Amino acid sequence: MESNLLDQYEIIIFDCDGVLIDINELKCEAFGKAVEGYDTDIVEKFVYHCRNSFGISRYVKFKEFFSDFLNEPYNEEIYKDLVSKYSNICKDFYMSAKITPGTEKLLSEISLKNKYLYIASGSDEIELKEVFSIRNLKKYFSGIYGSPKSKSECTSIVLNNHPGKKAVFIGDSLADLKTAREYQIEFIYMTNFTIQSYDRDQLCRDGATKIIKTLEELIQC
Repeated sequence: MESNLLDQYEIIIFDCDGVLIDINELKCEAFGKAVEGYDTDIVEKFVYHCRNSFGISRYVKFKEFFSDFLNEPYNEEIYKDLVSKYSNICKDFYMSAKITPGTEKLLSEISLKNKYLYIASGSDEIELKEVFSIRNLKKYFSGIYGSPKSKSECTSIVLNNHPGKKAVFIGDSLADLKTAREYQIEFIYMTNFTIQSYDRDQLCRDGATKIIKTLEELIQC
């Protein structure tokens, strides 16, 4: 373990799902539950798509549900209903899902240093702020950003707040790697809770500055 790995960064940006909270599998379940009642084949294909596009906002995915899976015109009323169902299911899951190993100790440790900690997530921003407040984790972060802003937009806000400071993105998906590359910052790939395909996993491994299983590996001795 490199005990001083994070010391070189002034800004540390975390993805949420699969990095801070072990909720990826539960969210796949939530996508399936939100579209229950449609043809089984459509539901299965949609859930498979969601598994392989973590980091992309639910607002995008449920619009894709009409165009790419139902092959029907977009319906605003049904869309809002699907988003609402998914959101309600996720709120329950976020409260019961486990915090990933090492998360609270690492956040406590690095928050005492002169660093800025942020979340840039594809999950709903209001939902995340509420969950992190209830679970007593919000205090560690200078900001929590999420959808309907894209992950790229979230990261842009963070970096624009601290021009010239060195940043790193800790994530578990190809969307996280792409965001880090877009802003030319380093990427730490956390693998234990990712649910990506083999090909996406390999791309993340190849593009990472550092590969870790959990945040425990970043805790100083």
